[in-house]
Amino acid sequence: MEAIEKVNWLAHRWPIKKRTMPYGGWTIHVGEIDGQRVLQASDAGDYDQKVKLQRPICLARFIASQRAIHPVAVLIVADTFRLGRIPPELWCGYDVTPLIDLPAITLLSAKARAVFPSWPQAMIRAVRQDDVPGLNLVAAPDARGSKLRAVA
Repeated sequence: MEAIEKVNWLAHRWPIKKRTMPYGGWTIHVGEIDGQRVLQASDAGDYDQKVKLQRPICLARFIASQRAIHPVAVLIVADTFRLGRIPPELWCGYDVTPLIDLPAITLLSAKARAVFPSWPQAMIRAVRQDDVPGLNLVAAPDARGSKLRAVA
């Protein structure tokens, strides 16, 4: 637990950066965190409103809203590496932001990255338990991180 206690949590929170790009006769406004799209709008006012409403959400609430993936497995991954699994009793401890472009349900989590500081690209993937083998993830060569447990 010492490693988690020493992490500067604010350094793992990211501001939404705006990028605009022409698309035919429109200008598309894209919000990105750490280079990944989290929102998009074709109107600047709509974009500004979406940014104001954008907040990380509790992983447990997010999973509850995704009925199609139940029974669910929640994994911490980095590219094709599997770093760990988050048990249901710990879901409330993770705030997540859904990413638009990555496969299935991929979520950005400051805590997942803090738990695995050697893997700065760590993200959360939530999939049906039956679909885990099809992800073709391999065990990370050095996925050491702090051991988390529920505390009563």
